[in-house]
Amino acid sequence: MVNYPQLSLQQQEKLPELMQVNALPMQYEDSTHQLWDCNTKQGPLILKICNSNNATQSHFWLAMKQLFGVDLPKQLGDFEQVYNKLTGFSQLTIPNYIASGSITQNEKAFIIVNKVAGTMATVDDVDDGMVIQLANHIATLHQQTQVRWGLFSQAEFEAERWSQRLRDSLILLAEQRGDIPTDILADAIEIIGKCEVATFVPIMPDLRWDQFLQQEGKLSALVDLDAFVFGPKELELVLLEYLLDDQQARVFASQYQQIHALVDLSQVRQPYRLLLFMMNVLGEQDIDLWMQAPTRF
Repeated sequence: MVNYPQLSLQQQEKLPELMQVNALPMQYEDSTHQLWDCNTKQGPLILKICNSNNATQSHFWLAMKQLFGVDLPKQLGDFEQVYNKLTGFSQLTIPNYIASGSITQNEKAFIIVNKVAGTMATVDDVDDGMVIQLANHIATLHQQTQVRWGLFSQAEFEAERWSQRLRDSLILLAEQRGDIPTDILADAIEIIGKCEVATFVPIMPDLRWDQFLQQEGKLSALVDLDAFVFGPKELELVLLEYLLDDQQARVFASQYQQIHALVDLSQVRQPYRLLLFMMNVLGEQDIDLWMQAPTRF
């Protein structure tokens, strides 16, 4: 009998019988999960074991906890709702949820889902067709509005708390990092009062092309759902200014606006850019380069 790696016998009891398992290479040294390719009697599955130490030390997950209330190792056991909701929201394939568990004194947090066909999308793969698909996906999610924000499974924060929690999170992250120029932080905090939000939508603060799979030149699936939260759509649009080049941004904007109006980012861009920089979402280390990047929406 083959055992699932790093899972307790109690965790394995309700999982499909395992026939073969292979570790997948870690994409980043500080990746939150170790992935395993599992061949089971119910078909191929992907097992993700959460590295709680990496999550605890990550500026990204520190921000997710302080701002959105996301404590991934402790909440991974509640992710069935996340997969079910996104399956209903997105036009892309979402993996079928099999099981998950939160961290305990003796057990690691994990999630196991069905393996979806396709290969990881990369920047080099992206063409206008993929950008149009991305715009449709995001615009559709941005139509799912609600008045509270925070956890995707159960958002609990009231709208009027956004500005204060954003301010507190920026200050905490700056203290933790110790490399943020005081003038940039002060300027961002000064205009946070303009970051008032009335409604919130599903957003992905770690949005990157490698979170998606592609087949035959088309986006086919979204497979990394760890960081989905309800938050301001403006935050995700600011992130997209970094993910897309000028041509792609024009294509994205044209398609997005067929479904959902673009919003003015000028009043919120600076604090949201600083937040994303301190979260290390795309790995940029030069804050001046990051803050002065082109505006595309």
